Amino acid sequence: MGRLVFLFAFSFVLLVSAATASGARIVEHTFNVRNLTIDRLCNRQVITAVNDSLPGPAIQAREGDTLIIHVFNKSPYNLTIHW
Repeated sequence: MGRLVFLFAFSFVLLVSAATASGARIVEHTFNVRNLTIDRLCNRQVITAVNDSLPGPAIQAREGDTLIIHVFNKSPYNLTIHW
């Protein structure tokens, strides 16, 4: 009886693990960082933008996904990106 319960529990865990692993995706993004000159309220200023937008693009991923982020810094300044 104990062996049957163990076999059932082990099979259940294996099945759940396989289902979770099959749902994992590889999410890949490319960030092009550069300076843009914008006019706001009659003021011209230079901003650093990602993919020509501020704020930058949203990253959508689920737990278990693998993220691959390519960052190309075309700005004359060093930068850091924090998630």
